[in-house]
Amino acid sequence: MKKVLWQEMRRTEIEEAAKADAVVIIPVGSIEQHGNHLPVNTDINCSFSIAKSVAEIIDDFPVLVAPPIWWGFSPHHMKYPGTISLKLHTYIDVLTDVATSIATHGFKKIVFLNGHGGNIGVISSMRWKLMNEDNGPSCIGYTYYVLVDEELKAISEVDFSIGHAAEMETSLQLYLQPELVDKGAATWAPGVHGDPTKGTYEKGKRLFEAAVNTVVTLIQDYHIGKLEDALAWKRNIGPEPRKHT
Repeated sequence: MKKVLWQEMRRTEIEEAAKADAVVIIPVGSIEQHGNHLPVNTDINCSFSIAKSVAEIIDDFPVLVAPPIWWGFSPHHMKYPGTISLKLHTYIDVLTDVATSIATHGFKKIVFLNGHGGNIGVISSMRWKLMNEDNGPSCIGYTYYVLVDEELKAISEVDFSIGHAAEMETSLQLYLQPELVDKGAATWAPGVHGDPTKGTYEKGKRLFEAAVNTVVTLIQDYHIGKLEDALAWKRNIGPEPRKHT
């Protein structure tokens, strides 16, 4: 299978990918409590798994997946064990440094793929921040479950949203890493928003595949310059704004 993970590649392979006009996906999420039944890597596991599948599917041009940025902005979860949150300015600096490092190596298109609600405002602002810096890279950012909001509502039985450690996140983890899910503890507890008892492998598979298919199309459109502002705003976090001269 072709290499798509940045950390597994040699510098010559990364150089070749940049020359081939590769798109780089930076998975972002969080390490935070997800009830008594899900692992604390739930958010980053979703965005990283989607990014990896997308990169493996697209063959028309290279797509690389940068090492995931594990930690996010999660101060609202700090009262629960397991949460590791960065301060806002620290998180912004980390995202900036990673994106500019990637751009320095010749990559012209960078995508933040987010899996944590607490990051949405930061990711939304990153494209503006990077655009206004000297030689800033082209950058877009999306939250995977916002992209598939309609599909999510169609699949869900009770929550009709991503919730938190609830029906749909539980379903995704039952599909992606079932060995880390404590099914016996899959019930409501403080810090859970929704009904985890309705989570199933089948729902997780459907939602994951919908997210992958949507992000594949998004990356293909981004690569050829087809993303439009109307679609971008509808999808929550959109493409880089045009520079005005």
